[in-house]
Amino acid sequence: MGDNEGSAFVPSDNSLWLAGDNKKQIYEVDPATGAFKRTIARSAFNDAPRFGGGPAAGTDRTNDFEAMAYDRANDVLYVFSGKCCTSSILPTAFRLTRQSGQFQVESYQPLPTGADYTGAAWNPTDGKIYVGKGRDMRSFDYASGTASSSFTVRGVRGILGMDFSPDGGDLFVTVNSEKLIRIAWSTRKVVSGWTIDLTPFGIRDSRAVANIGNQFFVSDGYDSRPKGDPLRHAVFVLDVTS
Repeated sequence: MGDNEGSAFVPSDNSLWLAGDNKKQIYEVDPATGAFKRTIARSAFNDAPRFGGGPAAGTDRTNDFEAMAYDRANDVLYVFSGKCCTSSILPTAFRLTRQSGQFQVESYQPLPTGADYTGAAWNPTDGKIYVGKGRDMRSFDYASGTASSSFTVRGVRGILGMDFSPDGGDLFVTVNSEKLIRIAWSTRKVVSGWTIDLTPFGIRDSRAVANIGNQFFVSDGYDSRPKGDPLRHAVFVLDVTS
């Protein structure tokens, strides 16, 4: 892995998918053991056709994997690539569907101009994909390649990771101040007294978050740990006891 910046949990496979920005590929692992299962390389994303017909994605759409989301209702995995770090990079959403029992890259959609979604999550209550960046959140429709108007939640800024609880009642967000925040989705308000400071655990760049049972899997994208450090690009597993 390199520079963990996205994740999504697929319960039917007991698989945690991780997006590695530096290595420009995604990884499937067992969340219980950390055992590696498989990789989907950048070349598979480069070769993806445009949804509805069109040219292959090419390298300008696969240079900045930022976020992932899993749609449990339709068994579809999404990967969002941002626009870092040159003007030639094109923000893009990729869709992965099952082929012969395994997820494979099916197609891509260009994202709206200026899009750079650092967090993404699927909500089971309305069946929509939500994406976030900075203070702004919005829903995203893959079929049309469009996003809704943005909205904000007071007290939430610097969004880097997003995941809904299994019932869709809560949205959990990691932010660039190294905090894990719980949002009551029905009211769009931060749950008082629940925000977790991640710095005492050694997390230095809290990126993706995945809620699996009573645990939170927080990917650390910090790039400056020395090679050989076991915490370099680690996924921290946090138990919630109350």
